[in-house]
Amino acid sequence: MLDGHILCLIDDDAERAAVDNAFGVGRYEIDFTTTRAAIASAKGSDVPADLLLIRVQSPADGDFIRDVRQHHASDQLPIVFLVDSGAEALIEHCIACGGDDFLTVPIHGAELLARVRSQLSRARAIAASRLERERFALAVAGSSDGIWDLTLDDDSLFMSARCAELLGRSGEDAFKRLEDWLTIIHPDDVDQFQVELRNHLEGITLSLQMECRMLHKNQTYRWFLVRGTGQRNGTGKAVRIAGSLTDISERKLTDAMTGLPNRIVLYDRLNQTIVKNRRKASANFGIILLQIDRYETMREAYGQVFCDAVQKVVAQRLVGTLRTTDTLTIMGENTMCILLDVMRDDTDLVRVSHRVRAAAEEPITLGDESVLLSLSIGMAQAQAHHQSAEDLIRDATAALNKARAEGGGQEVVFDPDMQRRARDRLRIEAELHLALKREELLLLYQPIIDLNSGRLAGFEALVRWQHAQRGMISPMDFIPIAEETGLIVPIGTWVVQEACRQGRAWLDQNLNPDLFISVNVSSRQLDGPALPEIVRQSLRQSGLSPAHLKLEITESAVMRDFELTMKLLKRLKEIGVGLSLDDFGTGYSSLSLLRRLPVDTLKVDRSFVTAMTVDASGVKMVEAILQLARLFDLKVVAEGIEHEEEERLLKGLGCEFGQGWRYGKPLTVDACFELMTQQSAATKRIAR
Repeated sequence: MLDGHILCLIDDDAERAAVDNAFGVGRYEIDFTTTRAAIASAKGSDVPADLLLIRVQSPADGDFIRDVRQHHASDQLPIVFLVDSGAEALIEHCIACGGDDFLTVPIHGAELLARVRSQLSRARAIAASRLERERFALAVAGSSDGIWDLTLDDDSLFMSARCAELLGRSGEDAFKRLEDWLTIIHPDDVDQFQVELRNHLEGITLSLQMECRMLHKNQTYRWFLVRGTGQRNGTGKAVRIAGSLTDISERKLTDAMTGLPNRIVLYDRLNQTIVKNRRKASANFGIILLQIDRYETMREAYGQVFCDAVQKVVAQRLVGTLRTTDTLTIMGENTMCILLDVMRDDTDLVRVSHRVRAAAEEPITLGDESVLLSLSIGMAQAQAHHQSAEDLIRDATAALNKARAEGGGQEVVFDPDMQRRARDRLRIEAELHLALKREELLLLYQPIIDLNSGRLAGFEALVRWQHAQRGMISPMDFIPIAEETGLIVPIGTWVVQEACRQGRAWLDQNLNPDLFISVNVSSRQLDGPALPEIVRQSLRQSGLSPAHLKLEITESAVMRDFELTMKLLKRLKEIGVGLSLDDFGTGYSSLSLLRRLPVDTLKVDRSFVTAMTVDASGVKMVEAILQLARLFDLKVVAEGIEHEEEERLLKGLGCEFGQGWRYGKPLTVDACFELMTQQSAATKRIAR
């Protein structure tokens, strides 16, 4: 490949020979000519060569160079001229006319070759740079993104025409400085934008990337993705940053699956509606939150794709039932919201709720599968205390949670008591985290009596919460919360440890050598493999024999994951602790269940004990349970015994153990010790 095409305007034969010799053979294409007219008249793309080498001897030669320059720029056709030594005025004239470089004659081959190479390289670099700029300009013009460029030393800002267009501006009123740009960024986003920009300029982040809202010239905020990369000097200091601006409003404000407005739109419209109604005596708008019941079960059965398709069908049905003034938005997976911007009266919320439920709860068939849905619905009407969208959504969420807690398929309108109860619940949850650390939890012990002898057989350990400010908190107020949050697991661990320690302390008093302690086990404690090791360590640390500890589990807890629970119970049985099946008869009771479970005791639920004194069927039910227990060689504890008649009937049926208020309420440690002391003394008197 040739290094270049050189056109030589040289008349002298000796000089031609010197030039020819300087370039050598094969590296350059050399053409000699004496005709200047064609060269001077060539225009546009008709460039005669890569470089023009001309012998100048008079100012007219400089004028010729000027003529060539009118049609061909220096980077298109570099001009090197040969001139006599000492002709400074002619050199100056030719340079002024457009010559790029010169050599004096006689010609030195190496110097000529170096000058030509230099000019060809310069011309090619300029051409490449121009092509790059043209490509960049073409890419910018064709891109849907805007381009911006900030020079840091003078805070000057360049925004491409597309950038200005995205913001609703023209080239004339595009921003010229960063401070001007910052004025249109949403007040809630501008601080974060400046933080992200500073972090990148200081080298904390590799690039600038942030989503924020900017004020369009039509006075509406739109969402943009701002990206940029800094340019740094030799010391690493950022001197410039350039990047792009992408309008992401449609993606940001629209749910991808349904095409409906998302929660950002909801919050914006709600806030606007609140402001609009602030000057009115009473608000006339509200919201309806909706969730599909048993959504998790449907996902487990059919998968996420099926659930997405179902939600899309439901959304389409709801849109068809709404008025033109109502807005349906997607809050998230399985949560939709209807904004009733205009309400005629207080019943509008319920009326619209009935209509959307009727539409959504029609059977849905997708492929080979059909589902019948129900909705949980929470509603809240705007009140004077609702100062923001968050306030109104919070109240509607409280109503929705109550609807779900009532079993689904319910509609609930918010009332202020819900908010109070929700706050109390959150307060209890927060304080329950600290209760263990503050040693506010304690155990009370309810006696379990041997019905045949009337002697104390053991205690059931019951956890209580002695709050520093609010006094004794009922288990009904904190145990369900502990279950839901998972706090029941560390609480349950503490109960096992404390019951083992106290049981050992009582046995060391030699008051009742056969005493046992029963501890309730939560279903959450059965979810993982840790319980057997917790029990083993508690027994080892306290010194309590496994024979003196019983763990009580409910039928419902067993059936959550039967196979996993079976493995866990077998491991506990290997340790040597007793296992009781609590609330027997209220759940999944069956011969198959009793046959497989490694339990040694049944606890008859208090509802059956109470029913014994009402009619004969109650007695027969307890008798059937006792017969099942004998069939599988199980002991039986009857709970909730309060009256002598209940005790008499149970003893007559052969029930071994009983507990309830007839024998004592849950007792403190000291009261338990006193009870055991009294029984021990009575036993000694009888023995004498």
